[in-house]
Amino acid sequence: MPDRRRDFNELRERVRRRGLLRAFTERPQPPPPAREPELEWRVEAEPEPARPAEPDTDEFEAIPEAVEKLRGCNTSCAAVITALADLPALDVGGKVLEVALLRMTVRRPEGDAECCVRQHIPPEIRGVVAPGAGVMVLAHDHDRSVAAVDWTATGEWIGAKLTFPTAVEQYDWPPREAWPEPGAIEVHDANGQREELDERRGGWSMASARLVSLRPLRSRVEQRDEWQITLRLANGSTVEIVDRVPLLALARLSPGNVARLGMPIDVLLSSGGEVAVDWESTLRRPELRSTPG
Repeated sequence: MPDRRRDFNELRERVRRRGLLRAFTERPQPPPPAREPELEWRVEAEPEPARPAEPDTDEFEAIPEAVEKLRGCNTSCAAVITALADLPALDVGGKVLEVALLRMTVRRPEGDAECCVRQHIPPEIRGVVAPGAGVMVLAHDHDRSVAAVDWTATGEWIGAKLTFPTAVEQYDWPPREAWPEPGAIEVHDANGQREELDERRGGWSMASARLVSLRPLRSRVEQRDEWQITLRLANGSTVEIVDRVPLLALARLSPGNVARLGMPIDVLLSSGGEVAVDWESTLRRPELRSTPG
């Protein structure tokens, strides 16, 4: 059987030529032949070593809700991503776990169902995953609101080797009011950053700039890496700012660690000359909906 692995450059070429992930937007192709799921979240019961008898107690160790839900995800089917939201990273046992919200329409055997899962997006396709992209998921056997993307099956489907963490802590299914709006790539934040952005949008003027340089800094604020960004404004002047760049934007601005210089960036300008990037507005630009071929 031929080796189905593809390098990253070939994956981008296939995206350019065939709209690779978007090819599944209508009725997706039939999924691969049924196989016994071998997903990273499988939690099999381990035989416990013999322990001394303990006094009777009503206390017990609670099983995390995510584990319970994942144990019920056994139905393999296709899904279409309808919206995304970039989230601050999680700190799990001292390790950084990058996650996003994926709102999806899941093609369940009994009919379509909507769900939204918090989950890692593999770096190999982070720059091309957008509303309209197709993925393979494992849906919950009974709860129509629960499904998780099966990145192994998705990679096999598109002919790419995808890498992703196995930590159960990455998974969550937020309430509907926390879902991103259909068709959007949003940036969700905490600790008042969202309110500050909304205030600036109301009082500052919107403008367009061009990317001159993008340099990583060895600093991290509120669970996002900081970058030094040089921009050229419409009047020809250049400004340097330090900002927390969302991963879904970074994957599009610097695919393969090569900055796409000259790309349009939407900025907010204060009357006093301050400059701030509006990442959500920037991600709405067609040039940044996916990376180039």
